[in-house]
Amino acid sequence: MINKRRGLLHQTIVHLVLVGLILAFFLLATAGKINARGVRQQVLEKQTALLIGSAVSGMSFEIEKNNINGLVQKVEIKEGKVFIMVEGLGSFKGYPYFSRYSVSVREEENKFVVSVNE
Repeated sequence: MINKRRGLLHQTIVHLVLVGLILAFFLLATAGKINARGVRQQVLEKQTALLIGSAVSGMSFEIEKNNINGLVQKVEIKEGKVFIMVEGLGSFKGYPYFSRYSVSVREEENKFVVSVNE
């Protein structure tokens, strides 16, 4: 009777440890993917803000929707900040840009065009 309880307890502990390990691997894999997507989004925002900051009036540049940083779904310019949505991950803080010109974004079929005007 005692051996039977000991065996059952041992089996339960082994199952709990295995479930814990599987859960830990799942969380690590998910966290890595989310962090990578966030970093790619922040890099794209920073690159865009630096391009805006160095542009002169009349310049425009394109951001492809199928970008090396992921699928770009939305580009917004508001309140002196660049907001870019990459693969469903929206930006909360945005990245500030510094320009004395007005900046606008228009969406085309497979790209976003950022224009810097007087």
